[in-house]
Amino acid sequence: MIDRRIVRRLLLGTATGLALAVTGVSVPIVTGALTPAMAQSSDDMAAALDAYGHWIRDARYGEVWVPDGVPPDWRPYEYGHWVYTDDWGWYWVSDDAEDDWGWVVYHYGRWAHDPRTGWFWVPGDEWAPAWVNWRYGGDDIGWAPMPPDDLIDAYDDDAEYWSFVPLRYIGEPELRRYYVPRDRRVVVLRDTRIINRPVHIEGRRVWVNPGLAPGFIAGRAHVTLHAYNVRPRVFGGTAGVQGAVTVRRDELRNKGDIRRVAPVTIQRMTTAIVPTTNVPPPKPLSKGEHGVLGSHPPRAAQGTVTPQPQPEVQPQTQPKPGAAGPPPKGPATIQQHNAPAPTVTPTTPSAPPKEQPPERHEERRVVPPGGAAQPKPNVVHPVTPSPPPPKQPPPAAHAPPPPQVHAPPPPHAPPPAAVHTPPPPKGPPPKKPPDTKAEPPK
Repeated sequence: MIDRRIVRRLLLGTATGLALAVTGVSVPIVTGALTPAMAQSSDDMAAALDAYGHWIRDARYGEVWVPDGVPPDWRPYEYGHWVYTDDWGWYWVSDDAEDDWGWVVYHYGRWAHDPRTGWFWVPGDEWAPAWVNWRYGGDDIGWAPMPPDDLIDAYDDDAEYWSFVPLRYIGEPELRRYYVPRDRRVVVLRDTRIINRPVHIEGRRVWVNPGLAPGFIAGRAHVTLHAYNVRPRVFGGTAGVQGAVTVRRDELRNKGDIRRVAPVTIQRMTTAIVPTTNVPPPKPLSKGEHGVLGSHPPRAAQGTVTPQPQPEVQPQTQPKPGAAGPPPKGPATIQQHNAPAPTVTPTTPSAPPKEQPPERHEERRVVPPGGAAQPKPNVVHPVTPSPPPPKQPPPAAHAPPPPQVHAPPPPHAPPPAAVHTPPPPKGPPPKKPPDTKAEPPK
């Protein structure tokens, strides 16, 4: 069965490639012929999708896939919801009904529409959180499947290809409850403009989906939005999707096993996205214009936009071990965290007294530094009579000095020492009877 499928795909790809060469049709993104990169994942994609749809041959794109069991008015990116990720931007989460195959067709390849066939999926080996174009205007936001590059503008002005919701509901898990009714899509389409598309990361086979900035949505619609951590499924040939769960071919043999053997994990962050106010709405894109990253690009694209990400994360985490050595420059916050460490070492009493006034709060925890004993030399005077002043400089600095100053008066007690009564006044000797025996004392 596997061999027949491979042979069928090779024959269809070769036939389509020859037909395109004869007719001179140029297809910049994906063709029916298998490229070396596609050859690595084409068999895995077939194994992942064969049980949920059927393959047909399209005159322009070669072998394409059509899902089975979907409603007649079905559209891609309709049964699911959006979550914003700091890594890749807006990520499409498929509902359970489409999760077994949605992880392939909503994150690889492109979608196109044919009046006879309906929607069909054109395989591709580049990964994205979602392949959609974005519209915005007033209080509405919309998205539509992004076709191959040669049809990039084909669906821009056709309301049948677009889904719209009020801006405040873009982050709702049950997103389909808030879709604009079909009869109002034409009106909303007229009041909105295309403002973004996925953006390719240079040098990698990964794209990001900035869409409309979540901070702008939170400020404009007055809603609380959270970022999410997502671990998506990817094929073994996909590189550069951090934290992704790689799906092996043997895990695709049994229908319905993918959710058990390779579950997609989605975790909401506790910190809410900060709303931005007084920010103008995004500018509409011109016909055929590529998407834009915006002022806060996803992390995966920060390798190409270097101004903001690097100083925020790495310089604050790495300087901790050496913060005691180079404190003169910059991060005062880093010095605050590292202040206890330098104060414990009594090696900084002489030089830092002039540079440490702002760190007096730390001196309250550690008494030994010389900064508390040296600035008050006047207290040294009463230290002479009392031996234990070195351990009690703080109390001696305020109240004890006055009582100790009164202590010296006891040594000045010589005036009372005049107890040596002065000699009696020298005058005429008293008249006494002649019976006195001894002579008066000299």
